[in-house]
Amino acid sequence: MGKKFRDFDPYVLEAFDFDFSSKHARINHGTVLLSWFVEPPKGSRKALELGAGSGVISIYLAKIFGLEVTGVEVDRELHTVATKNASLNGVENLTRFVNCDIDDYAANNKGEVFDMVVSNPPHFLHSGVESSDGKRNRARRIDPELAMIFASATSKLLKNRGAFFFLLHPRDLTKWVRLLEDLKLGIHKMRFAHGSMEGQAQLVLVSGRKSSSSEIVVEPPIRMR
Repeated sequence: MGKKFRDFDPYVLEAFDFDFSSKHARINHGTVLLSWFVEPPKGSRKALELGAGSGVISIYLAKIFGLEVTGVEVDRELHTVATKNASLNGVENLTRFVNCDIDDYAANNKGEVFDMVVSNPPHFLHSGVESSDGKRNRARRIDPELAMIFASATSKLLKNRGAFFFLLHPRDLTKWVRLLEDLKLGIHKMRFAHGSMEGQAQLVLVSGRKSSSSEIVVEPPIRMR
């Protein structure tokens, strides 16, 4: 018999209490998908989230798995919301949110490494229609230089054989695969998410290990609800 794959749970964040007073701090499909997808390797103690936003995924990892989580977020407003959300969910002692650029954090990191890195980077590495909302646009669009910053920071801050979990846009998947592999981040799993099973995939979940070759298992597709 083949391997049994987990069913997607769209209610994985239902029991949490989050501040939605800012429209930029609201939970979207990607946040739910990535929270559900992450499976910390056995023995994991420390996790890093790059682009933590309002802290939802970091807080989920701390509350559910008891991990010590550092979240890096450049937006000051979202950083403030993340800190508040940690308190609302009783994990302020397990979470630390840093308000700075990812490349600054990686450059100034004093040799600390993490068991796992989680990231939901801006999805659109390809060209397209931009939003009139500047903050929303920054959260959605990423250029090759910033994509390299996300990937390089993951490689630098992840321990050898540590795990990474990314949420990406399928249209840019080949670019990300090349980028991750060039940094010795081998991909082990992919899972595509659809709004409708008759339509094309809207998002793709990717996980793997540092200093590992890519031997990819494509898991069954997810229908987002």
